[in-house]
Amino acid sequence: MVAKYSVRKSSYGDLRGVEQFVMSARIALQVLSVMVDFNAWQKSRGAVGALSVNEGMRSRDRQSYLWEVRAVLGIVVAPPFTSRHDEVRHGNALDFGITMPDGSNRALTDIEFAKLHDLVEARGGTWTGVNFGEPWHHEMATRTERLAPYVDAATRAAATAADLTPKPQQQAPTEPLRRILMSAADTLTYFQRKDDKTGKPQDTYFVAGPGLFVDIVRDGKKTWLVDRAGIDARTIRTVLNREGVKAVVLDARDFDERRAVYASLAEATQGKAV
Repeated sequence: MVAKYSVRKSSYGDLRGVEQFVMSARIALQVLSVMVDFNAWQKSRGAVGALSVNEGMRSRDRQSYLWEVRAVLGIVVAPPFTSRHDEVRHGNALDFGITMPDGSNRALTDIEFAKLHDLVEARGGTWTGVNFGEPWHHEMATRTERLAPYVDAATRAAATAADLTPKPQQQAPTEPLRRILMSAADTLTYFQRKDDKTGKPQDTYFVAGPGLFVDIVRDGKKTWLVDRAGIDARTIRTVLNREGVKAVVLDARDFDERRAVYASLAEATQGKAV
């Protein structure tokens, strides 16, 4: 396995909130510099949303899983271990998206993609997705840099992203949340992950229903819903239980599979790429 260097967190599908990585420190600086320049351009034209990496390095378990369920999810993926996303042999490929102020993800517009391709090329990368119909797919360290990366790219990328994705004012909408759940409780399911080794439930949850997917707690860490609601995860779970939302505890693999499927289906109902 090659080394891992962060290019910030994803906001896409089941990878939402998950740190993304590339294979070298130089590539990380290149990617973060692309973000800085793209976000500055976005701000200058009054656009909304910051550039982010949907997916960088891809684990071999994830590659195998996506290959197995590609027909169910309606996605096109490379056979296992052949992708430039592969964390063992490559790790220089990135899929880009836009993170919106509410934490959701959208695809770039045609104008935004054109700008992105130019910026990536200037930083030593190539839009290789042109060969298979993926405007979001790029590979770094494929050409000579025209522009050296910013040495403080990580700090600048965080700052420019914050400018374009300000956090909404937090309130404590326990009562509105309760009313929503009362009207939709019979269509929702509250999933919890169980540790395969210990057999004990883990502090990892999500809620899903028709056109809905949202993490409550992931790997013991609060998610955007907790931040935005302004109430803690325990209170949210208490409300769910009180309002009769069905609760299901699943083995790790079943939990991860359902999480991926529900996340993709929810994005599809919102007209987003999956």
